[in-house]
Amino acid sequence: MVEDLCFHLHDLVQNSAAAGAKNISVTISDRAAKDLITMTVEDDGEGMDRQTLGKVQDPFFTSKSFKKVGLGIPLLKATAQSCRGDFRIRSRVGHGTKVSARLQKSHVDCPPLGDLMATLLSLLVGFDRINIRFAYQSDNGAFALASADIRRQVGDLHFSHPEIHRFLKGYIHEGLGRVLIPHA
Repeated sequence: MVEDLCFHLHDLVQNSAAAGAKNISVTISDRAAKDLITMTVEDDGEGMDRQTLGKVQDPFFTSKSFKKVGLGIPLLKATAQSCRGDFRIRSRVGHGTKVSARLQKSHVDCPPLGDLMATLLSLLVGFDRINIRFAYQSDNGAFALASADIRRQVGDLHFSHPEIHRFLKGYIHEGLGRVLIPHA
């Protein structure tokens, strides 16, 4: 298992970027009342054929030439299934990929969410030229942002620019801070 769910989130977005995605949608539903956390990452990257889609869930398969194993998706699948949840992956060549995992929050093996604020900031800065749509819903409310909207406001400045970075950090902290469910 992994330390937290943000590890999986970061890995999935990296996979999407490596597949040439121009748009990535990240959705997290964190419902204590339903004892359920769901993570979905959907992209418009190159997608996978049926054969690759079957292999991608094997830890000894990777499409990256610099790696010998691809543990991200198999670990997420194992984590979801061990926490009385489920895992789904759909993909079509030329149309992108959608990965979803549901986990029972109270399950003893369910990892904590992790530092979602820092992870989101890292994704926005690290994948500055990819349109990332992010949505988080909890029993406390919802927070959403779209990097394309931010891009329209800041023009050609990179998201790592000190002023933009400071703005993003404050905006994420304020928005997610209102709705995040504390994890034990």
